[in-house]
Amino acid sequence: MKYKKNILIAGAKGFLGSNLLTKLTRFNNINIVEFNRNHTFQDLEKIIGSIEFIYHLAGKVYPKSNDEEFFKGNAGLTKDIIHVIEKKQLSIPFLMASSIHAELQKNAYGTSKREAEIYLEEYGKRNNVPVWIYRLPHVFGEGCKPNYNSVISTWLYNSIHNKEIVVFDRSIPMTYVYVQDLVDEFIDCLNTQHDSTTDCYCKPKITYDTTLGDVVDYLDEFKNLNTPASYDEGFKAKLYATYLDYLNHKDS
Repeated sequence: MKYKKNILIAGAKGFLGSNLLTKLTRFNNINIVEFNRNHTFQDLEKIIGSIEFIYHLAGKVYPKSNDEEFFKGNAGLTKDIIHVIEKKQLSIPFLMASSIHAELQKNAYGTSKREAEIYLEEYGKRNNVPVWIYRLPHVFGEGCKPNYNSVISTWLYNSIHNKEIVVFDRSIPMTYVYVQDLVDEFIDCLNTQHDSTTDCYCKPKITYDTTLGDVVDYLDEFKNLNTPASYDEGFKAKLYATYLDYLNHKDS
């Protein structure tokens, strides 16, 4: 399979970005350029001419951020990246991680993600270039920070460190996507024909519907195992893989 060779990952040190970076480094013919908080747009201008595909996985997600921070870190960042591309008169395929909250727009986070979506959608149409806008549900998996914006990662951390897991309503439904499944799908986009003039919005192909109560019960089960378990492929198996990863890194 032939992949684009020069790849930019914005947010390469974040949860999604670091998992994508790990998998992409297995391809010997791919050159990966990172764009993170410590880089400037002058840095981006210097390297953008060689870039063949952009993964925009950066953004502001921390719940305690204020409205200005959400709009600067989501809509503003996206607008600025597009400005650099078009200033150089380039047309680069572009995949962005958005959120189901962009559909709902119940808070500043959702509204700022929706604004970012519009910037990217218009960029694709103006330049007749493929764009992918992934509206993601809750993502779990290796490397997600506890006590940040993920219930699963916080509960994994608490379970492993013998802290209380508080569940106010066990019946609350949740839809999850496993980060390893997601980055595999992102990588497939490197070699996928995509007409973003008809529909640039995407949803992950593999998702899992569950409840908060089920998640807690699974974690209790994992914690009480006397020997390592083997689970069939599915949400429970992937949650267990994540649990083992947290367990292996609990002191790091």
